[in-house]
Amino acid sequence: MKPYNNIQITEQEHKAANAIVELIATELGKNRAVHPVTAISSSARLSGSFMFRSFNFPVKDIAPGNPVLSEEANEKGPVLINILGWGLKNLGINIDNRKLNEFAKEESNLNFLDTLDLLQKKAAIIMDQNRLSFEQMAYSCAMATAFIIKECQHDLPVESGFNSAVYGFIEGSKTCPPEFANLPAKKKSIFRFWT
Repeated sequence: MKPYNNIQITEQEHKAANAIVELIATELGKNRAVHPVTAISSSARLSGSFMFRSFNFPVKDIAPGNPVLSEEANEKGPVLINILGWGLKNLGINIDNRKLNEFAKEESNLNFLDTLDLLQKKAAIIMDQNRLSFEQMAYSCAMATAFIIKECQHDLPVESGFNSAVYGFIEGSKTCPPEFANLPAKKKSIFRFWT
């Protein structure tokens, strides 16, 4: 796969990105019709949130939804933005940097916690099925975000979608997420070692 700023995008990350697009279309859409900003924000928030989890912060005493500012987020957040830009370019979408300031971030129909409550458990299953780390899953969700921006370009200017995605990355990577509740247990091996 193509490297981007020393990041190797794997086949498993691509598969997970496709599954995230399907998850968002299914969970947020009625007959696969979704509110563009909500879809973009949801995918970007998942991306940022998985990146946040990769930092391994002790968060048991922090309420979900509270900000957690860190150097890790300042360093890794721009990586998600770069992957978004790379993904859009590969999809034939060019962002006009001069127009970025003309388009403010638009509002999602879901807030941060509602987004994660709705999507993170199923997204974690996708991560597990593809054997990805939290950071790799963050990359997959960033790629999914690029695809959603492309698909929504007739209803939302790509610059507006880009700005909404960047805000979602920042929000996700700097906000304590809810815990993963009731994740399925990993399957036990049917093999036993001789003792």
